[in-house]
Amino acid sequence: MSGVKETGWDESDVREFLIEEKIGTGIFYEELDTSPTSKNYDEYCGSRNNPIGDSKDVRIVCATVLKYLETKYSKLDHTNDAYDSCKLLNYWAYKRLNIVLHSNDSNYINRAHGDIIRKWNDFNELKLNNPDKKTCKPIGNIVAYNDFEKTKELYEYYVDYSTIKTILNFYPQLYTKLCKYVESKKQLFTHFKERCTTNNTNRCPDFYDQCKQYEPEKVLQDLHCNDVIMQESDTAVPRLPRLRNGHSFNELASEEEPDDIKPFGAPKLNENPHTVENVGNILLGVVATTMTSGALYRFTPLGNMIRNGLGWNNNNMRNFNGGDIRLYDYASEPFNPYPGEEHYIGYHPA
Repeated sequence: MSGVKETGWDESDVREFLIEEKIGTGIFYEELDTSPTSKNYDEYCGSRNNPIGDSKDVRIVCATVLKYLETKYSKLDHTNDAYDSCKLLNYWAYKRLNIVLHSNDSNYINRAHGDIIRKWNDFNELKLNNPDKKTCKPIGNIVAYNDFEKTKELYEYYVDYSTIKTILNFYPQLYTKLCKYVESKKQLFTHFKERCTTNNTNRCPDFYDQCKQYEPEKVLQDLHCNDVIMQESDTAVPRLPRLRNGHSFNELASEEEPDDIKPFGAPKLNENPHTVENVGNILLGVVATTMTSGALYRFTPLGNMIRNGLGWNNNNMRNFNGGDIRLYDYASEPFNPYPGEEHYIGYHPA
């Protein structure tokens, strides 16, 4: 098939944009995808020879969730969180099961999800029982969503847009990308406009009203994006269609690796300087005093130096892989695949 003249973004474009600029859900999911797990959760998730759901991949999902709950979520007070990281964790777990199980049988996936939910509840009750802390509970009825993917995408847009809009104030060169990102969500809002004619939460997410302020048609008009999008369309360069294999942005870690429990694979992103990483000195005095910058300090590398938004940095300022926070604590030493019981994979320069 010949190249396709295409300017509109798909979900792969959106994910790549969020990861490259280290924004919100992109970096949150990437941390989960690549986080190392350990044998500490075998009691709940099964052993290598007897994994939960008879699947090593389900075991990895289970252990990743429990590790996040124990080492990150339970360490923080989430009373005033702007966004619900527990909801994002639930979305990640169910989506990841759909990816790694490679099954068209929804009952098979739902059974695996049910197994994890039971262990999740047990872990909350037996290991993390703390009435003084907010508990992240599994969303059991997530399997009942007829449009789970769209519900997940809508909440991600709600979380990410305010961050991107704030960054735009300091990096106008992201303007075209922001316009294309928002434009890619028009069909999503059309879908929910048709479904959300009632208050039935099985058809309409309970957070839909919060999302209305970011309706793409209104945002595109307010940002004067239409001229930019039309100009991009007129000058578009043909591009080859992407291969679709059912996986997310990153493939699973190689089957040949002899490690016991491993994450799903660390990406090698392009080495261009990340725009958001350069914002530090400009925004330090602004974030503390500007309401709209709440998203910045929750969802960008700068934010990790200020406070935790999604739970990746606890009160003693250490990241999920245990390193002191230096923006995102990129590892400089060679990768050692066997540092004791855990398999650490960080973001390493190509």
